[in-house]
Amino acid sequence: MRRSAWICCVLIGLALAASAALAQTAPPAQTPPASSPAMSQQQMDQMVDAISQAVMKKMSDKEKEKQPPKPAADSGAGMDMASTEQTEMFMEIGELATGLPALGTEFRHLGERLDAPMNQGRTVGSYFLLLFAAAALVLFTEWLVRLLLTPLRRRVADGMRGLHGVRALILLFALEIPPLLALWLVGNACQAIRFIGDMPQTRFSTAILGLVMLWRVVQALFRFTLQPWLPKARLPDLADADARRIYFGVSLSLLLLLVNGAVSRILVALESPAVAIGSAQLYSAIIMAAGMIAICAWLNRPVSHWFIGVTNPAHASPIKRSLARHWLIAAVIMFVSFAVADIYGAVTGRSNVPRALALTLAIVVGLLLLESLVHRLRILLQHRSEGGVHVVHPRGAEALARCARFGILIAAAALLARTWAVDASGMMAGDEFSRISSSMMAAALTAFTAYAAWELVRYFTDRYASNNSGQTLPPGLGAADEDVPLATASRIATLMPLLRIGLAIALAIMAVLTILTQLGVNVTPLIAGASIFGLAISFGSQTLVKDVVSGVFFLVDDAFRVGEYIDVGKAKGTVEGFTLRSLRLRHQNGPVHTIPYGQLGQVTNYSRDWSTIKFTLRFATDTDLEKLRKAVKKIGQDMLEDPEMKEEFLAPLKMQGVSDIVDNAIVVRFKFTVKPNKPTFIQREGLKRLVRILPEQGIEFASGAVSVRTIGGQVVPDVVAGAAISTAAAAAAPVLPGA
Repeated sequence: MRRSAWICCVLIGLALAASAALAQTAPPAQTPPASSPAMSQQQMDQMVDAISQAVMKKMSDKEKEKQPPKPAADSGAGMDMASTEQTEMFMEIGELATGLPALGTEFRHLGERLDAPMNQGRTVGSYFLLLFAAAALVLFTEWLVRLLLTPLRRRVADGMRGLHGVRALILLFALEIPPLLALWLVGNACQAIRFIGDMPQTRFSTAILGLVMLWRVVQALFRFTLQPWLPKARLPDLADADARRIYFGVSLSLLLLLVNGAVSRILVALESPAVAIGSAQLYSAIIMAAGMIAICAWLNRPVSHWFIGVTNPAHASPIKRSLARHWLIAAVIMFVSFAVADIYGAVTGRSNVPRALALTLAIVVGLLLLESLVHRLRILLQHRSEGGVHVVHPRGAEALARCARFGILIAAAALLARTWAVDASGMMAGDEFSRISSSMMAAALTAFTAYAAWELVRYFTDRYASNNSGQTLPPGLGAADEDVPLATASRIATLMPLLRIGLAIALAIMAVLTILTQLGVNVTPLIAGASIFGLAISFGSQTLVKDVVSGVFFLVDDAFRVGEYIDVGKAKGTVEGFTLRSLRLRHQNGPVHTIPYGQLGQVTNYSRDWSTIKFTLRFATDTDLEKLRKAVKKIGQDMLEDPEMKEEFLAPLKMQGVSDIVDNAIVVRFKFTVKPNKPTFIQREGLKRLVRILPEQGIEFASGAVSVRTIGGQVVPDVVAGAAISTAAAAAAPVLPGA
């Protein structure tokens, strides 16, 4: 409605203006006679239509003028614009490169700006003398305080063992603070006494003294980590020569980086022209990159040793080892990027990218220092006390190290994300990133909690399994002829692998669902889809489901444990392990049988509770059975008193009585009951004693030879019987409990 009213007003105004113009330009018309007719209605309508079309055309032309012209598809305007920007950038770089005379002029004028007329009468010579004296006093004060603390630091380093070592590390770090505090106090005192007021000399001295203090503070972190002159307190595993070489190289590189950033700041403080500042940034970036690459090449071997030492080579992945050996390539790429970013900042006046790269380098170096600290703490916590007991279990120390590493990586990733997304590239505003980062940090905290929980589960399950796991040997089989006893695992140790897998799956599912919820993802469709998928899997894999369910019931019934010797009909052997679907048996001859739970059927366990061994021996027909019984009882008592066997017996060796009488022998049965650890060893020891002791007491075993009388009455001695008669030491196979 407003637009229609506005159009009507415009039409009326144009009509009035046109009529006024016609009235001014047209010759005076003669007064028509009274009888001439007026303008007809049709003529009036035609005039209004003509005016309306003219107004609409004019408005359309104005709208076209407001719209930007569209470039033609084949005109190459975009390429021309890009080439123009590149040309301008190269022209800027060329201007900065040729700005070296201006930079030289600035440094020549530096003495003039620092001279007496602009600095309340203090000459440049006296100023530099005072500045040098202040810097020397600051460094001397720090060195003196550090020298006074050296005996204490050495005494503290002598106790780098166990928990005392952790406390010693904390104290050594605290002893790095007094020299730096003295450095800061003396530097500020010199600044307040000799360099006051808003003058070029004051600004220059502030920049120089601030550079010195920052250099020494950062250097103190590497001194605490590398300990060039205190090997006992050194965090990484490095030789003295390598540690000192890295320390001096890092000190030089830090000084080079700080000078690179301070040159432009000093020129800005002295109000130098933009060309000189940009030229200084250009040349200092090139010199810095070349110097840093040269220092990294000089430190290639010792830094590789540092990296390999803190990656725990026994458990390090091939990727970590490769990165440790080829770190120089990454360093070269980093410092070339640094130089390019500085040149880009000098051309465009934007310092966001160089700052982001500097922060990235600081984070990478900080991660290396923290990794060295975690490595040393892990070693200290694994140290054995005087009684041979670990301060912290080795697996616990490894778990703590992994959790600390994971948390540090999360914090570093969050800081880098904000630096590059907000400060460097400007992809997000600060408020928008804060809103997104709140949910991201909640998700990261959930991931860290789940990871710590998994490490806790892994620690307890590994430790319990290592302390309660059974041997993979069948009963009686040993290293030197079946003399090693069998140790079976407890029921909890047997169930521990399945418990670990179940907890891992539960933690992973809960963590993933929680993280997705915190990121704003609706997990209800995922849960429904997973349920349908699980149902389809259960219908399509009936054999798998049968194996899993059968295994659950076998384990609930406690039918077998790791280290027990069992017979499942199709195979027999010692239980080495199992999964959710199958059982792994090791036969006494070496082969390994993998049997799904659904095919086990009846399980006979030879290693549970106790084992009764029954065997028979043949004696002469005239043997005194009472004398035999007493002799066997005495042998059984001797075996009970034997230190090697007394803990195994539940019932001693004894004679049960005559089980059979054959033509030339009396068959006598013996038995004993022992723990199921090594029954065959006890049986062999008993047979050996029976064969040795019974003949000494006049008890003879049955002979395998018989006398045959011929028809004529002559006796033919030593005729071997046709039937195979067992010797006196022949023993029957072991009889299972309850037989």
